[in-house]
Amino acid sequence: MNGEAKPRIMALFGSAVVFGQERGNIEALAALEARGCEVLCLIRNEPWSVTVPQALDARGLAWCKVPYIEHWQPGRLPWVVFRNPIAFMIANWKFVRIARAFRPTHIHAFNALFTSNFLVGLKILGVPMVYRAGDEPTVHRWIWRVMWRFVVGRTDRFVANSRFVARALTGNGVPGDRISLIYNAPPARGTAPMPSTALPARPGLRFITFVGQIAEHKGPHILVEAFAQLANDFPEAYLLIAGRISEWRGDWWGQALRDRAGADPLLAGRVTFLGQVDYVPALLGLTEVHVAPSIFDDPSPNVVMEAKRAACPSVVFARGGLPELVEDGVDGLVCTEPTAEALAATLRAYLEDPALARRHGQAARASLARLGVDGFEQAWVTVYRSTSRAPADGTRAHLRRTPPRLLP
Repeated sequence: MNGEAKPRIMALFGSAVVFGQERGNIEALAALEARGCEVLCLIRNEPWSVTVPQALDARGLAWCKVPYIEHWQPGRLPWVVFRNPIAFMIANWKFVRIARAFRPTHIHAFNALFTSNFLVGLKILGVPMVYRAGDEPTVHRWIWRVMWRFVVGRTDRFVANSRFVARALTGNGVPGDRISLIYNAPPARGTAPMPSTALPARPGLRFITFVGQIAEHKGPHILVEAFAQLANDFPEAYLLIAGRISEWRGDWWGQALRDRAGADPLLAGRVTFLGQVDYVPALLGLTEVHVAPSIFDDPSPNVVMEAKRAACPSVVFARGGLPELVEDGVDGLVCTEPTAEALAATLRAYLEDPALARRHGQAARASLARLGVDGFEQAWVTVYRSTSRAPADGTRAHLRRTPPRLLP
């Protein structure tokens, strides 16, 4: 980093799963490490938490385990009330010990609950904090508003992944001069080949693809309904839906959607639920049209950027940050009305004119430059350089006197 001291970044990574928010932060941290920074992620210490360490290992990011407080869940209130104060105390004690060993120059955060988990430690450790905002702030209840006020007061620099999120930050107490804009880079998912049995084998098929959470707010049910309106007119078209649907009862909504599609004589065999896949780049490479039919204010879904990298146009609803990512009629299509009828009409434009889809796909790949993806690593380095400062009080100096070793 041009002879400057390299940032040592301690990331508060308490997620239990790896969704878009987590992938976005992993890409940011991996970009910083690629530019010479040192990164250590503090992850959950529960034995069932395996997907996060696996994802961090895949990008070469170091981690260690600490307790995190739990959300309240139905039927678990007594356990949460008993456990959380103990977890909070142990977490902050470990935070200070790890900080003494790792000697961070920065804290990286992206979730108000995870940040509040280390409230005491963050008060003691006065190094700058960078907060990557991948969504609107959660302020619907008083406790979340209290946590958000702590985040705003403790954070030196916010990084929004869309102008939509930046506006949400300013509307929730963050001064505009403390906000940087860095769009997501396409996640590095590896080069896993697609199994030969994953897709229908008949030649001449045209694939419409959804990749993401199989959840109502992501809109896959609207896409299935829209496809049903097109299926008879375009017998060569097939719908592929990639995303986790396990047998866990928490996936009941996705299970029901899959079962309904399988029971429909028109859709059976034409709609394929692939489950969670590790060959997303290969899948999008065979896709004619990618669809992100989110019916909530989706801030900046990674998969749109992945589709662009694969030269695949996206059809999206005009929600959240999606219209920033897709320029209507240039590198994809923006469907202004979030209904199955409107989505079917928009998809029909591509199905009737494959050349249009190819032109928009090439423009989609070129649009990565407009969104700053080529400068993603440098943008993150600039954020951390701009927030660097020397220790200014005895507490920070004391933390830095401990020999630099990692604790087990």
